[in-house]
Amino acid sequence: MSGRPIGDEVLVRRAARGVAVQVAALVAVAMLLLIALVTIVVVRGQAGAADDLLRSAIATADDVGDPPAGTWLAITGPAGTTVTPGLPDELLPQLAAMRNGADGQVRLTTVENDDGEYRIATGITKGKPVQAVLDLATAHQERARLLQAMGFASALGLLFAGLLGVLIGRRAVRPLAQALTLQRTFVADAGHELRTPLTLLSTRAQVLDRALRRNSSSDEILRDSDGVVQDTKRLGEVVDDLLAAADPRGAEGHEPVDLAQVAEDVVASAGAHAQQAGVRLRWHADEGNLLVLGAASAIRRATIALVDNAIDHTPGDGEVRIAVRRHRREVILAVSDTGPGIGPEEAQRVLRRFDTGGHRAGRAHYGLGLALTHDVANRHGGQLRLAPSEVGATFELVLPAIENPGQRKA
Repeated sequence: MSGRPIGDEVLVRRAARGVAVQVAALVAVAMLLLIALVTIVVVRGQAGAADDLLRSAIATADDVGDPPAGTWLAITGPAGTTVTPGLPDELLPQLAAMRNGADGQVRLTTVENDDGEYRIATGITKGKPVQAVLDLATAHQERARLLQAMGFASALGLLFAGLLGVLIGRRAVRPLAQALTLQRTFVADAGHELRTPLTLLSTRAQVLDRALRRNSSSDEILRDSDGVVQDTKRLGEVVDDLLAAADPRGAEGHEPVDLAQVAEDVVASAGAHAQQAGVRLRWHADEGNLLVLGAASAIRRATIALVDNAIDHTPGDGEVRIAVRRHRREVILAVSDTGPGIGPEEAQRVLRRFDTGGHRAGRAHYGLGLALTHDVANRHGGQLRLAPSEVGATFELVLPAIENPGQRKA
């Protein structure tokens, strides 16, 4: 899969073209419906007018010499059948057959042959069988001219709709372009402002860690010191991700990520938070290949957000469990807590940004953790879902598995 970046200008142009295509498509559908409706009305009107003309011709027929315009008459008397000059000879056998069943009711029939299509009415006038024949060629020609005119008008309408769609599309996506620019500017500025203090914090953490090791501090202190160093390193990775995301020319690098290793690292990182909250933190990973393709820092942030959310919703002496397993072509990282749980009706609400539950465990919450995890899952072709749980809540981060550890995506 190509990792070529897509810039804001490309996205805006695509959005504008999409609006133009949608407008043109709507106009095309409307024109087609209009043409179909007009065609049905015209055809029915022509058919009704033709039948009325033929009935009138039969009712007023005295002789075959003066039929209505466009029609022929055939009148049968004691001396035989007389027809209007010009009546096609190939119709005579069919007219003779229809006369055999003539009665007081006018019967209408459509006949087609190699020369065209004809509408024939058969009835009785003054005790004599009378037949009126109408050539439908003129009606077909009028219908063809009407369709041609409507087709030309539709083409002009589509052209106008396309131009109007482009104009509307550009105006519609202009706020989108401005919003993207403002968003990237904000993220870039925030990332730049965070980078310097994080660099200083990382440096001080490393200096402190080396000093503690020189002074032969206890293993517990050394573990906490190393954890601080690793956490500051990951904070730096987060800032780097922010700056990369703010650059439209950049592309997010994907590589094989072991979800079991991610779970282990997150448990180690969140251990102090869990201990302070009085929550036990446990993890388990099945044997076998648990690799997914993605951005390691993004997947780690998503996992941290899930664990952090579970710890905050678990009462004291409770437990948070992380389990990583393989299911068919997916790797599932499940985070379960023993808190009050989440109802099915709230499953989508908690994934919305700024859907905050207020302050918990002394910290302000802004409803971003699960929403960001949901976005990370979507960007990696997976999903974040709420799994059934008898106690507490269980969120599952589901990502597509990879079989080839050497597979990479730029």
